[in-house]
Amino acid sequence: MKYSMKILIKSFSSQTVRNSLTQVKKMRKISSGKSDYEEITFELPKATQKWTVLRSPHVDKKSREQFQIQNRCMLYRTNFKNRKELVIFFQKLKHAELYGSELSIDIVHSSYFNKQN
Repeated sequence: MKYSMKILIKSFSSQTVRNSLTQVKKMRKISSGKSDYEEITFELPKATQKWTVLRSPHVDKKSREQFQIQNRCMLYRTNFKNRKELVIFFQKLKHAELYGSELSIDIVHSSYFNKQN
């Protein structure tokens, strides 16, 4: 059986994303104990949200304020050989203190019957 995990790290600053990624990589190295695992990292393009708010909709329609938020994302993908390795890494990840970043985790399980041609 083979397990793979995709972790999407989101934050407002690129430095926070990089720090969280290095912490996740350190946890992965500690949880496996070996260096024969596969890991892939992608930096996704930053997403920008912009909106405009009228300051006073009744008196002066030309008076407006504009705001914007930029999100930065990194995708970290790694594989596991057995379930025990996956559970240990997930427990470490669950109790990690990654301040200023949001994690989205997808776990995929493939067995003998799930093989693609």
